[in-house]
Amino acid sequence: MKLHFSKMNGAGNDFVLADNRTQALSLRAEQVALICDRRHGVGADGLILVEKATGADFYMHFFNSDGTEAEMCGNGARCAAAFAVSQGLGVEGKGETTVRFMTDSGRIAARIRGENVRMEMMDARAMRLDVPVRVAQVPGNIHFMIVGTRHVIVPVEDASDLTYDYIMKLGRSLRDDPAFGPTGANVNFVSVDPAGQIHIRTYEKGVEAETHACGTGSVAAAVLFAHLGEGASRRTVVQSGGEELAVSFEVSPDGARNVTLSGPVALNFTGTLNY
Repeated sequence: MKLHFSKMNGAGNDFVLADNRTQALSLRAEQVALICDRRHGVGADGLILVEKATGADFYMHFFNSDGTEAEMCGNGARCAAAFAVSQGLGVEGKGETTVRFMTDSGRIAARIRGENVRMEMMDARAMRLDVPVRVAQVPGNIHFMIVGTRHVIVPVEDASDLTYDYIMKLGRSLRDDPAFGPTGANVNFVSVDPAGQIHIRTYEKGVEAETHACGTGSVAAAVLFAHLGEGASRRTVVQSGGEELAVSFEVSPDGARNVTLSGPVALNFTGTLNY
């Protein structure tokens, strides 16, 4: 069969997207992994199918690059919103298009204006501070939060200075630590520069490597620093590739509510793949 797809990226996180509202596509995990493979396939951090949903414009069916399914991906959701608009979904008004869609973590609304996608997200919740872990090499206190998906947050002196090997080694160890349950978690190494900007590097489960950006991880980092008294409820988060995401929220006892995530989305190319 043929897969007609778009390759997109959100602040450096890249995805393969396809319209599956007819339910004609049925991909096995190994097929998804091959499509996302950067040497033998298209190459991506994940694959997204836009499918029918009751009471919403669409349902975002998200796959990690290893073929496993995931509840949520922030930059993936922003790309899915822009892709859905390109397929004629959403409501236009006042120079932007609004789409409302379902994920396995809840309902999302997104507003697309040019290349910027602003997303109204689910709450940040279940925050745990100073989580004891078995990994010995951690630089300080380890924290946890759920923002659609599970995140470990590791404050460091300067996330930009960390080596890829360091992130791979420590990220993998923390991802599988028993403190974060049988499914593991994404691991975000975060710091704040003198200008108040947050810098983030992410080891992402399901990709099992560092990714160039992490939307939900950026939210988790901003919310954490607000709870630690090191920042306001509107923050800029600089991704490892240099692009920026804007986060806003209202602090709640175990995380944050009224969360928004904004940033750039771009279409890389379109194509057709036999699978």
